[in-house]
Amino acid sequence: MTTVNVQPQMTIYELGEVLSTYIKEHWKEVLNNNIKELEQLFPEYEDATYGMYLDKLIPPIWKIVKENGFRSAENTKEDDFVIGECLHFRNSMEKGKWGTPRHEKRVFWIVIENQHKDKIGTLLFELSHSHIEFNLPAQPRFLPLKEIKREDIIKKIIQLEENLS
Repeated sequence: MTTVNVQPQMTIYELGEVLSTYIKEHWKEVLNNNIKELEQLFPEYEDATYGMYLDKLIPPIWKIVKENGFRSAENTKEDDFVIGECLHFRNSMEKGKWGTPRHEKRVFWIVIENQHKDKIGTLLFELSHSHIEFNLPAQPRFLPLKEIKREDIIKKIIQLEENLS
């Protein structure tokens, strides 16, 4: 993995930039290294196959984020479905009007706290995917937000996605 520079004093915007760079540099490589397996699993597991991909892509960078004192402010519950060690499925949205069956979008959010337990903002993670076959029609991406309240995050996601559609 290329050198990742995460520092404990980073803002949500600086942290988002590091995560974005990591995704940009690694998403295709992880996809290409696992594509045959994921395509074979898709007919049986459907959307869960994208979680399997993210379980390979995100944990290396998330480990570095945690080592530098950042955490999800969300407590993981016993029945939570967690993807890539940091994405809680219950903290995500997908709307049909944001795409087509071949290019759907799911947006996850993670409220981030630093080593002092201060909530510094939210990281959005957008995954473009197909419901027809295993396909990532666009690069996954992290976006930083200053919002930390659930209702404000949801409003911002809707605003961002509907402006892009």
